[in-house]
Amino acid sequence: MKVVEKFVKGKFNKEELCEDGICVTENFIALIDGVTSNNDFRYNGKKSGRLIRDLLIEAIPKLSSKLDCYQAVDFLNEYILNFYKENNLFENLLNNPANQPAASIIIYSQNANQIWLIGDSMALYGNTILENPLEFDEIYTKMRVIIIDFLLNTGYTEEQLLENDISKEFIKELQKQQPYIRNKVNNSKFDYVVIDGFNRPNKNLIKCIDVPKDIKEIVFTSDGYRKPFNTLKETEEYLWYIKEVDPLCYKEFAYEKGFYKNQESYDDRSYIRFEI
Repeated sequence: MKVVEKFVKGKFNKEELCEDGICVTENFIALIDGVTSNNDFRYNGKKSGRLIRDLLIEAIPKLSSKLDCYQAVDFLNEYILNFYKENNLFENLLNNPANQPAASIIIYSQNANQIWLIGDSMALYGNTILENPLEFDEIYTKMRVIIIDFLLNTGYTEEQLLENDISKEFIKELQKQQPYIRNKVNNSKFDYVVIDGFNRPNKNLIKCIDVPKDIKEIVFTSDGYRKPFNTLKETEEYLWYIKEVDPLCYKEFAYEKGFYKNQESYDDRSYIRFEI
């Protein structure tokens, strides 16, 4: 495997706050997207998304190349859980699911020649885009568009909402329910999986994709990008095009958040292109 280009950028322009990460080993390439939390949990100054991002970057080099997708997920969960036990975090996190750090992760296994997708990151190979959009995000986007429409028609301006998007406050209460259903099997369209240490993800919701033999290059991105392209330049340009034409992200490029004035972008973002 050979990395062609790699990029990670935090939405706040402060590396220590960025919850995205990339890990490259002899056998695996992984892109990690720590889930931004709505709680006050901290460990050594780190919020939950950054903590689990760092733990996964530590754990991935310890993966055996012989593991299959599901064994690798079990190993990563066990690694995280052991850290919690060794650092007196286990009981607190066990009893407070809302505080449990969680992450999406996408991994390429050289030995298996497979892409393993747990969560909502994206991959591009050939003309195929591999993605896993969450039903929750669709709901948040629809709610936000309706709320912004109401606000803009009752006295607010786009500029005011880019300074302080109060539509997020209406959605935040629903977002607080997500930790209580992740990795649970409710047999509903809202079921979804992440790595969180405590719960084994439903195998049916993990995407384990065989890479076609003619594919020589793969791109991974986090959901800090709206669409993956074959080069970082194209992927960045598309992001900035969205910022130019719909910065609040409620019209042509409706989304659950926008390009706010105090942020580099709407989310942390990461990109890696590599040859296999």
